[in-house]
Amino acid sequence: MVAGLMAGAWCSAGQAQDGVQAGGVQAGGVQAEIQGQAAGGNCELHVWPTENYLGISSGLLSGFGALGALADHSAHKGKVQTVKDLMRDYLGPQVQMEELRKADVAAALGLNGYRIVEEAPTPSGEDTKDDPARKAAIKDMNAKLKSGARLTASTAPCYAELVGLQIFYHKAMMYGSNLFAGWTFRDFGRAGTGTPKAYGGSVKNPLEDFPPKTPNKVESARVEIRDAYAKDFVEYVRKKVRGAPVATAGR
Repeated sequence: MVAGLMAGAWCSAGQAQDGVQAGGVQAGGVQAEIQGQAAGGNCELHVWPTENYLGISSGLLSGFGALGALADHSAHKGKVQTVKDLMRDYLGPQVQMEELRKADVAAALGLNGYRIVEEAPTPSGEDTKDDPARKAAIKDMNAKLKSGARLTASTAPCYAELVGLQIFYHKAMMYGSNLFAGWTFRDFGRAGTGTPKAYGGSVKNPLEDFPPKTPNKVESARVEIRDAYAKDFVEYVRKKVRGAPVATAGR
């Protein structure tokens, strides 16, 4: 079964590696064409960046069960919040789109000639918590994901979607820092009809300089997290699209 988008979802490092739970999308996202490259403009790849930034920092106390993990998260709360703020600053939706363009997102997904259409970013669970309109949008999107319907009103004859689900920073005492990024890719084919082929999941790449610990590390941290995001996308395509079984609606 194709995984949906869940408001306010939180995932562990293991869940982030094996699958994705994330916030939904804003209602009525305004489309912005950012790259015209299709012959005749008949094929479209719709891309949703994300504003769903998650952060977990786990130290020695996290090895002592639920009580220890709770104490550890409480001790690290201020640092995690700062990390999330830095991710918003260093890796905002437009930066994500820039990195995807550099990676030639359409060609990487086997969609040569598709015109890229940028959609409104998927929000965080925090953003949707007290917003009925966004909650309704998530519910509608989940229904479309489950049924195999398009997420947009586009009538392009050949059509595909790449939905950014989350950007997740995880730091562990034993394993260091990693940046997880998750997507769902749905390909409706050149004919644009029938049930789409769907590929979901997330991958990770290590971080050393992010978050910056001294002022002279700020720029290298900014470059590093962008590079890690770009590497995540390439690895996602290799592992979760090219090397993964196809999921379809209702399975």
